[in-house]
Amino acid sequence: MVDIPHSSKDIEGMLRDLTNTLMNMIEKWDEVVFIGIRSGGLLVAENVVRLLEARIGKHIPLGALDIALYRDDLSRMRFYPEVRSTDIPFSVDDKAIILVDDVLHTGRSVRAAIDHIVDLGRPRRIYLMVLFDRSGREFPIQADFVGKTIDLPAEKIIKLEASEDERSIIDIVISEVKR
Repeated sequence: MVDIPHSSKDIEGMLRDLTNTLMNMIEKWDEVVFIGIRSGGLLVAENVVRLLEARIGKHIPLGALDIALYRDDLSRMRFYPEVRSTDIPFSVDDKAIILVDDVLHTGRSVRAAIDHIVDLGRPRRIYLMVLFDRSGREFPIQADFVGKTIDLPAEKIIKLEASEDERSIIDIVISEVKR
């Protein structure tokens, strides 16, 4: 059985732990921006940014990144991916970017996100934050900030369930991979 937090209290605790880790690692917030990978990564990023802003008392820029057209498996798909907007309302040049995803598995989504960010400019540094880090890497990518490391069979996926207003994570759902 995989030990995944399901209560909103557990999830909030993971988000608070990530926030505390960031507070201990980053001294100056002036050049720090967050970019969440749609859709789970953006949900995590919004929650962490909200907690950080309450602690430091200042606005932290947050953008949303859609990686659908940057995927390396587009030619293999039997359907067209849902393309949503990328909304980065700031320059990425010379910024310390905290790239956020919900789950780090193969590393392919993160690779696509980094390609997209580099197309937008030249950041000073990109950190990777994930709520869950699981095995199965296909690229040599490692998270800098991890909520929880889990071991999950390859045929399972993790999805975040958002509240009705899409501002909070209310549950973590584990299901079978759709083939």
